[in-house]
Amino acid sequence: MASLFFPQLSSGAIAQYPIRKTRLFRTIKNVLPSGDMILLPDAAARRLVWQLAYSALSSSDLQLLTSLFAACAGTLRSFTFIDPTDNMLAFSTNLQAPVWSTSPQIVVRGGAPDPYGGTTAFVLTNNGQAVQTITQTLNVPAAYQYCFSIYAMSSASAQIVLSRQGSAAQAEATIPISSAWNRIAGAGVLNDLGTKLTVGVQLAPGQQVTVYGPQLEAQIAPSRYRPTAQKGGVYATAHWGLDQFPVTAQAPNLFATEFSIETAIED
Repeated sequence: MASLFFPQLSSGAIAQYPIRKTRLFRTIKNVLPSGDMILLPDAAARRLVWQLAYSALSSSDLQLLTSLFAACAGTLRSFTFIDPTDNMLAFSTNLQAPVWSTSPQIVVRGGAPDPYGGTTAFVLTNNGQAVQTITQTLNVPAAYQYCFSIYAMSSASAQIVLSRQGSAAQAEATIPISSAWNRIAGAGVLNDLGTKLTVGVQLAPGQQVTVYGPQLEAQIAPSRYRPTAQKGGVYATAHWGLDQFPVTAQAPNLFATEFSIETAIED
């Protein structure tokens, strides 16, 4: 159900450490009378499993988790899960991919030197007479705490605008950049009950910047950059991995729980 989303805690995080993430594969093996074997991968059995443990949860945070479990009827219904260990954006390594929405007057050129000595950065040029954008939209709750970060530089001192936008609210962070690489970020919570979030970069008329490594995370600050290809860390068909929700009372109004979440690995 598209309306069901794994909750974000009052701390602004999806999960607590430690987090165990396992990628499962299965191979079908047939042993012939001769002793030879035929091995075939079972693509339908590929899964991602997160083992999550929480402690010192308030009663309100625990209620968020148990309410989702009840709405899903345990393992019956699916929900959207944001991987707390990954970059939510798809194709963070290719700003020319169709998943990125680019204003008509922006030119995106790849193969530029990046902060780590490679040539995987992109030069963005606004050839228009108005502000132009490059953005990506995700089907996630707009009201969560998010942090959008990117490496940026410019041949001349300038400013770059990072934006976060829902269906009814938006926020912008105007950040100075220079000729040296810097990782810049915009973070916060939108007052928006919608289930779409758009993040991106705004360029002033005639502005040219070089960027690398866009990353979106459901937390208050950026973590280590994690490059993505066709799939980002948002899973719309996740399921609970257990039939009963376990709760341990640690102290008055403090609770602990541990459970698994799983989803099929898509091509």
